[in-house]
Amino acid sequence: MGWSCLVTGAGGLLGQRIVRLLVEEKELKEIRALDKAFRPELREEFSKLQNRTKLTVLEGDILDEPFLKRACQDVSVVIHTACIIDVFGVTHRESIMNVNVKGTQLLLEACVQASVPVFIYTSSIEVAGPNSYKEIIQNGHEEEPLENTWPTPYPYSKKLAEKAVLAANGWNLKNGDTLYTCALRPTYIYGEGGP
Repeated sequence: MGWSCLVTGAGGLLGQRIVRLLVEEKELKEIRALDKAFRPELREEFSKLQNRTKLTVLEGDILDEPFLKRACQDVSVVIHTACIIDVFGVTHRESIMNVNVKGTQLLLEACVQASVPVFIYTSSIEVAGPNSYKEIIQNGHEEEPLENTWPTPYPYSKKLAEKAVLAANGWNLKNGDTLYTCALRPTYIYGEGGP
C-alpha cells in the first residue's frame, strides 16, 4: 500500500532536495510537491522523476485554507519547509509573519481535518541565536532556554511557528488518531539551486 508525503516549499532549495531523496523511498506511493510557483526547469525535472514515484506538483498559496485541505487529503506525512527568508530586510514584516506563522497554523489545522498523523517542521537555528556577531553557544543542549533577541521578523516568526508546531503534538485528528509533530532547527542553508 505505501505511504504518501506532502512537501511544502518544494520549489525552494531544501524542499527540492527532500523531494529528490523521497523519490528513492521504496514504500512511498506519492509525493506532493507544494509551492507558490515552480521554475520551468524544476517542473521538468520533477516530471522526469514520475517514473519512480507518483509526483504531483501543486501550485498554490500557503494561506489558502481550501487549497491546503485538498493538498493534505490522504497524506501520511507533511514535511513543512515553506517560509519567507528575508536576509536583506526588504520583505514586509506582515508578509513574513503571515506565511511563516499563519501559514504553519493553517497547515496544522488542515492536517487535523485530513487526519495526517505526522508533521515535520523546518524551524531555524535562529530561533535560539546567536544574538550578536561571533557569539558562541558552548555546551548547549535541547533543554537550554535560548532565545533570539534580534529585532528582525524572520527568527521571531520561526520561533512562533515552532511553538505552534510543538504545541500541536498530541492533538486529536478528525479520525480519532493522534498528530505527532517535531521541529528541526537546521543551520543556514545555501547551495546550488538556491536563490
